[in-house]
Amino acid sequence: MDSQIIDSVTEWDAVSVDGGYEGLHRLADGDFTGAVSTGMTWAFVLNGRVIGVFDGSIEDFEDADLTAYRAPDTSLPLLFPMMETGGETRAKYYTNETPLKDADSTLSAGGFTGYIELSENVLSGDYYVVYHGGKSMSAAFVGSSRRLVTGDEAFEKANDEVGIYEVKEADVDIVELPEIEADVSADDEPESDDAATPAPDVSDVADEESPDEPTPGDVTDADAAADDSPAEADPTPAESPTAADPASPTETVDAADAADTAADADAGTTADADARTPPSSGSESGGAPGSADESGDRRRRAAERTQRRRSSSDESADGSSGSDRDPFSAEEKWREARSIPSLDPSESSTQNGSEAATKSRARSKGGGQQAAQKRRRQNKQSVSRSRSSSSSAPASKREGPSESVSKSSSAESGGESSDSSSAEALTQKLEAAQARREVLEAERDSLKEERDEQRRRAEELEARVEELEAEVERLTERLEAQSGGFVAEESMSPKQALSGTNLFVRYNRKGEATLERAHRGEVTREEVNDNLRLEHHTTFDTEGLGVEGEPYAEFLHESTEYGFAKWVVTDLLYEIGETGNRNPLRELFDAIPRIDRVELRGTVGVETEEGVEERDFDVIFRDQMGDPLFVADMNTSRNATTQAMVGSLVKNARTVAEGDDAFSTAFYVTESFFDPEALEAVSEETGGGFLSRSKRKSFVKLSRKQGFHLCLVEARNNEFHVNVPDL
Repeated sequence: MDSQIIDSVTEWDAVSVDGGYEGLHRLADGDFTGAVSTGMTWAFVLNGRVIGVFDGSIEDFEDADLTAYRAPDTSLPLLFPMMETGGETRAKYYTNETPLKDADSTLSAGGFTGYIELSENVLSGDYYVVYHGGKSMSAAFVGSSRRLVTGDEAFEKANDEVGIYEVKEADVDIVELPEIEADVSADDEPESDDAATPAPDVSDVADEESPDEPTPGDVTDADAAADDSPAEADPTPAESPTAADPASPTETVDAADAADTAADADAGTTADADARTPPSSGSESGGAPGSADESGDRRRRAAERTQRRRSSSDESADGSSGSDRDPFSAEEKWREARSIPSLDPSESSTQNGSEAATKSRARSKGGGQQAAQKRRRQNKQSVSRSRSSSSSAPASKREGPSESVSKSSSAESGGESSDSSSAEALTQKLEAAQARREVLEAERDSLKEERDEQRRRAEELEARVEELEAEVERLTERLEAQSGGFVAEESMSPKQALSGTNLFVRYNRKGEATLERAHRGEVTREEVNDNLRLEHHTTFDTEGLGVEGEPYAEFLHESTEYGFAKWVVTDLLYEIGETGNRNPLRELFDAIPRIDRVELRGTVGVETEEGVEERDFDVIFRDQMGDPLFVADMNTSRNATTQAMVGSLVKNARTVAEGDDAFSTAFYVTESFFDPEALEAVSEETGGGFLSRSKRKSFVKLSRKQGFHLCLVEARNNEFHVNVPDL
């Protein structure tokens, strides 16, 4: 992860946290906001949710010691993962032409996800506005001390600055925490139901809040029948608390469909089938709780944690208060709204109004369908009761011929009652059919409204596309004028561009001036540099590729990584020789002529007893066999290079040196300066000082014959100077 981000995070307030997954879950339960690290792996947490894991995976936190840092502002744990991911630059604006507040209004209204960075041509600091689904937060790092400013103050400072700002689209990845099994062992289980206190069920929470009120969506055919015929309702209380959990919307619909099917098959038993029996009390046996208290406490904690997660999931599903507190409850909408809208506020308001109208019609439609479903269930129950009465009333149809003749007189006397029952059944069937027709007509009207709304929406989108195409054409013309005619067909982040680039040391004529001959003192620096060329090879097509608004080749040649690699192969050999440091820097001096390839943003794999370990570096110099000769890390910010940054380089370089004898030197290159603690750490690592008897300069000794040089280099205007050791 970027060293500047690590430096910022480690200045936050540390928070005590348990190790492993248990610690992550406790932070999640407490709605923690900040960062958590274990070794080289970092995770950012926002309101209890892990939104990005870097330099590792979530599995690295299992059974590991954790270090947590509480963020001073909510914007930072959302901004830093986006910055580390890199994102994609979608637009660049000059504040005098497009004020920051105008872009902010448009991006917020358009539900944009990403961030604004105002730093180019700005001397006072770096300013950021981070968005997720249109919701924005501001942060700024002001002055050489990078003083943190957040909220409205940060935005006002940014809005008053003059410079160029970028709009970068970036996503964050929500990482699910691995589940933790409940800490209930076999020894904790009670020997019998009578001797143990029953563990509390999470559904008790819902029962305590509204013990007599049914949860929404739980109306079944049996309940509807009870409403129609109060005398037939079974007064038996609800079943056990476990069965009283609130059902999800999908479960509720499934329950209603199942009840409708049961009503058609056997209408006479619907109410009986839904009868419930009260739960039995485990305390009636008179058993003492005893050792079951500790087990009950553990199960209760596991149940409370499950209830909190289930409640959070329910709030996210129905769009309730959770969406106001947690920006990720409406994640699907935000993922769809990633494009940059027009900067015309009138268009944004029109679009928002159309969306609000659509939501209103959707709620009305949902209410009408629920009412129609209730009427349909009631009608089915009416038909079922009529079928039941019809099948039991005309008993003469089940009698033999002789009995029918002997009872003809009785049939005549009872004919009027039978006709009345049949007429009632037909009337109920007609009412059911009428209700069904009303439901179908309501659904038809709803579909017509939805169709008309979709047509209107399509027309609006077509008009919006035309406006955006015109905006793209206008911005393209402006970009061509600013960049001398170059228009990027594709864009790539600096991190992606460098990680896919390799440099090769090649000569126009191999038999003439080379680094190897210069090492022997046979040719001059000018002769070698005239014959040497540094070629680049990429894993991607560079035709029409732009990086931060400029052609790829220009970006590469202006990068600090490329400049440092060129300095090593064209100047460093001669500086060591001319200053009389060939022997004190023997390992470095002898390895320079062996450089064949330079890898940018690469990885070195080292075989150890535990397997292959990988270490990342900003620049890696390799020989023809691919073995690492030198490695380097970079600090391209305006902040001082700290002891932690240098310490990370030394740790990784030590691992490489222990596994590869060809390795000779580790460089740390800074565009700012090294703070005193960093210099002191290098002195301790290399055994420096007046009492040192080593003939090698700035040498990290691993064994009697093995080690590597540690050099600190300062970069100024693409020129490089060795700070440590003193040449």
